[in-house]
Amino acid sequence: MVPFLYLVYARTGVSVSAQTVVAHATSLGVAFVASTIGTWRYARARAIHWGPAATYSIPGIASAFLTARLLTRVGQAPWIRAAFGAFLLVTALDMARRARRAVNPAAIPVRAERSWIWLVPVGVVGGALSALLGIGGGLIAVPVLLYVGRLPVEAVAPTALAGVCLTTLSGGLGYLTAGPGPQVSDLMVGYLDIRMALPLSLGALVTVPLGVRVQRRSSGPALYRLFSVIFALIGLSLIIKWLQSVA
Repeated sequence: MVPFLYLVYARTGVSVSAQTVVAHATSLGVAFVASTIGTWRYARARAIHWGPAATYSIPGIASAFLTARLLTRVGQAPWIRAAFGAFLLVTALDMARRARRAVNPAAIPVRAERSWIWLVPVGVVGGALSALLGIGGGLIAVPVLLYVGRLPVEAVAPTALAGVCLTTLSGGLGYLTAGPGPQVSDLMVGYLDIRMALPLSLGALVTVPLGVRVQRRSSGPALYRLFSVIFALIGLSLIIKWLQSVA
């Protein structure tokens, strides 16, 4: 969604920095709608591990809000996109390796008493990056809950989505209350572009239930491959966009 919004705002006449902030803010608003719907669906299926979800997301509430407010007051930092893109590519390679070896997710122990405490500082970083990049936090929460929280891969997406609800809400409020944003459309609320957020949210209303059904019926290796492809595509798009900006 973020690369798509970059293209939408490229011809608005405002600075690249302003385009970036509005794209991230609008994406975060849509992510809140999508994560709320998905969480409700997964909760009905009893697929969410609420302990790790709360441990990860609650510390990220304040960092998401503060980062959103700060981002509206500072210049663009293109290297952040490149660094995060590199992180996604490394994670994609590791998940592809796990898929090839047909790792059995049930064999990964859930050592909550040892692992959850590390979700607190990572949640702070995840909340900040969620607001900074407008990604909702799911791209960060998925590998964190998999490698740090030691959750089975089938439980990672539902639990990550539950945590994302809080960080997207907090980050979105930070953008909404930051004062008037650049006028990239005639339906601006703070830095959130309602003109784009509404149709994108309506699309999420239709497709999120489908995604939940696919996730519930997919095997562990299939989910590893799916995450690997998605992370690689988004990581490459971020790096390519950064290279274009510095060229």
